[in-house]
This record gives sequence, structure tokens and C-alpha cells, in this order.
Amino acid sequence: MPTTSLRPALAALAAAPSATTVRKLWKALTSEERTAAITAAMVDDENGWVKATTRTAVAGAIKFRPQTVATWPKQKLVAEAARVPIEDVQLLSAFLVDLHLGTRRPMMAAFLDGVGVKHDDGRIDTEATGPIEVTSERLRAAADDLASRFPLDEVVTYFLTLLLQDAQTWSGVIGWLESVGA
Repeated sequence: MPTTSLRPALAALAAAPSATTVRKLWKALTSEERTAAITAAMVDDENGWVKATTRTAVAGAIKFRPQTVATWPKQKLVAEAARVPIEDVQLLSAFLVDLHLGTRRPMMAAFLDGVGVKHDDGRIDTEATGPIEVTSERLRAAADDLASRFPLDEVVTYFLTLLLQDAQTWSGVIGWLESVGA
């Protein structure tokens, strides 16, 4: 059975979703979630940007030479990146998106099915589908259904990530988030 209460850090963000930033959401994740996000981003890193940028961010955070961090095995780089403060918003955004694409696809697919958005296993191709328009009522019903089937922390993290990626399209989840964060 999914958890029905939010951990305090996520409850605070859900209570004021419009004030949520990528950095605040990243800090609200557990160490395990950050590790899963970074690992998924590294797997999805076709051109090497995530790995190179993560190395640079970790080196700066721990005051090591980037050349030293570049010699680390992937597991050590991921562990350090999950532990240290990272300020690069673009990198953190990639981690957040890949957290869901890497480990939470069934939840994403269930939500997109619930709101009637065409997708490929949770991935939306907006060039093929065009602009996404979902009524607030349909969004709320899909959100309630999702929260009954998946851990609430994961659902809230997903919705906050959607808002950070495209606030105009997904603004209908703001009221729902505020109600669960209150």
C-alpha cells in the first residue's frame, strides 16, 4: 500500500508549489532518491554532458582538482554527487527528469494515461502530439488516482518536477499539491 503522508521537506514544497525551485526540490529528495536520479542520468547520458558536468560540480563542491575527480569510478562519483551541494540548475533538472524516466516510468505512464496525453512509456513527444491541454478537473482526478496507487512522496516529486519543467502546461496540479501539502 502506498504511503499517504508526505515527509516534511516535500510537504513544505507542496504547500507552496509556485515558490519551489529546482534546488529546493533537489534538497528535499532523500539520499537514495538523489543516488537513483544521478545513476539514471548517467545511464541516459549519450553525449557525456551529465558525467562531465557532474565531475566539475563535485570537484568544485569538495575543492578537488577536476582531473582527480575524472579518475574516480562511476559509483564513487555518483555517491559524492548525491552527498554534496550542487548549484548547477541545468544539471539538477536533468537529474530530476531522469529520476522519473529511469525508475518511475509506470507512475508517469499511469498519470499520462489518466489525463489522456499520448506518450511512449512515460516520455512525451510534444513535436508529435502538439501542445498539451488538460483540464484542471481531469488533472485532479488523475492526481488522486495516482496518489492512491503510488507513494505520495513520489507523486508530489513528479508533479513538482512537471511544474518546474513546464509550469504553463501543468499549472492545474498546483491546487492539488497545495491541498496535500497543507
